[in-house]
Amino acid sequence: MNQDAGEVRPMAKFDGILGKALLTVTEKEDELTLVFADNRFLFVTLERGKLKSESVPE
Repeated sequence: MNQDAGEVRPMAKFDGILGKALLTVTEKEDELTLVFADNRFLFVTLERGKLKSESVPE
């Protein structure tokens, strides 16, 4: 994929989980927790109709 200099990579914050095996998925009300190999977590929540995500470790 070609990118111009200075172009923002919106998916860069997920680089730590790219290529990692997905081990488990836990679903709660308004939240998904995805656990990847190497003890990496991705939390996806629904807040006021918008998806929010947090990756640990980032």
